[in-house]
Amino acid sequence: MATIIDVAKLAGVSTATVSRVINDTGKVRPVTHKKVMKAVNELNFSPNVSAQILQSKQSKTIGMVFPDASSLYFSEIIRGICNYVNQFGFQIIIGSAHDEEEEVKTVSRFLNGHTVGGLVIMAPSSQNDDLFTLPINHGTPVVYISVPPVKAGTTSVVLDNFKMSVEMTNHLIRLGHRNIGFINGSPHNYDSKRRYAGYLKALQENGIEVNSDFTVDGNFTEDSGYRTCLKLCELTSRPTAIFAANDAMAIGAIEAVKDSGLRVPEDIAIVGFDDISTSQYITPALTTVRVPLFNLGQVVGKTLLQKIETNYENHIAVTERIVIPLKIIIRESCGSQIKQ
Repeated sequence: MATIIDVAKLAGVSTATVSRVINDTGKVRPVTHKKVMKAVNELNFSPNVSAQILQSKQSKTIGMVFPDASSLYFSEIIRGICNYVNQFGFQIIIGSAHDEEEEVKTVSRFLNGHTVGGLVIMAPSSQNDDLFTLPINHGTPVVYISVPPVKAGTTSVVLDNFKMSVEMTNHLIRLGHRNIGFINGSPHNYDSKRRYAGYLKALQENGIEVNSDFTVDGNFTEDSGYRTCLKLCELTSRPTAIFAANDAMAIGAIEAVKDSGLRVPEDIAIVGFDDISTSQYITPALTTVRVPLFNLGQVVGKTLLQKIETNYENHIAVTERIVIPLKIIIRESCGSQIKQ
């Protein structure tokens, strides 16, 4: 993707001159104007975001708040965001917050220090209104990831969790399973709630009675998947399939089934959600829902820069909710004969 710097180099002028041409501000000689527009066309340059950012006085730093920036799941999203915004000269500051109090403190620090021109906040477990009101009160553009429908004037990017959980549960039902367990994530996590709701919806639509003994609570870690799955394996009438709300717990569950003297998928089928890189390499390889983490990050980065541009031009907040489509990846752990 071409940047305003690329246009300036090709035209043999300064970036300030390119900015004056594409924004029609200030005097530029006709021959120079022609050279700039020729470079714009040759490079297929989209000037809106770059030009507005270049001429603004706002900070070209983006603050990002994530529950755990070091995890593979979050790091791929961050990589996608960086890949997009770096093209426009933006740098990032990452704040890792492990609870709501830390989230609010981190956001406040970014805003009160006037260090950021925009914010990305991933807070799937947050119930604190301050995370939504603080950026609005400071007039700072912000994009949220994995949050429930929020206040007017906010923009969020979410996963199609509910639909894909319905589809995954239906896949297990088509394979002949009616005793299907579910390993939940953190109790207040929005993604986990939607995945569990999809699981329940599929059972209901297929006339399968919900067995409360088949639902256990983990915390998105392999250890919690292992421990909770051991409990399911110990039931007198155990599930024949288990749907874990993320891949880490599904991987832990596979090991728990093996350590219980059972087989995956012959005795208990296991499926997950996310398609982290290790899912295809474990034995058996994990059936899961693929979340395009890097692409999600790019969507977030692009959306934030568009909000920054809108904020510069109109000083208004636009309510928007972007849903990322997902895909089921069939592998050996569910017992299906279909391979992908």
